[in-house]
Amino acid sequence: MKKRARRLFSSMTLVRRALCAFALCLALFAYGCGSDSYQASSTATYPTGISEDVEQQLKYDARVDSFDASGDNLVVNVNDGWLNSPPGMQERSVGQWYSSWHVNHGGGVEVQHDGNKVATWTSDKGYRPETKPRSGESSAEG
Repeated sequence: MKKRARRLFSSMTLVRRALCAFALCLALFAYGCGSDSYQASSTATYPTGISEDVEQQLKYDARVDSFDASGDNLVVNVNDGWLNSPPGMQERSVGQWYSSWHVNHGGGVEVQHDGNKVATWTSDKGYRPETKPRSGESSAEG
């Protein structure tokens, strides 16, 4: 009889432990799926009505010193912040400016830094960063 009682007690303990482990897993699963894990995007957001207006975008962009929207092409003068950003971010910003600009204008976007052209975006060639001369080459012929 004692042997049978020990076996029954042992199996009950095993079942109890399994149920406790299952309940703990279920509670963790419910907490993980039920909690709000959404993190706000770190992307800059413009105030309402600004995102479609390229001139307002450029006014709010800290990487832009000035711009000229008087002609068919948009000329954007950028500062060191834009110039030192990764190439993918540069292309993305120029593409966004071009998309907003090209809706109402036929020309492209030219990006300048200290009066020198550093990148363009046109309808036929897309994004084109200006190539930098190698340090051993000189631009003067002679």
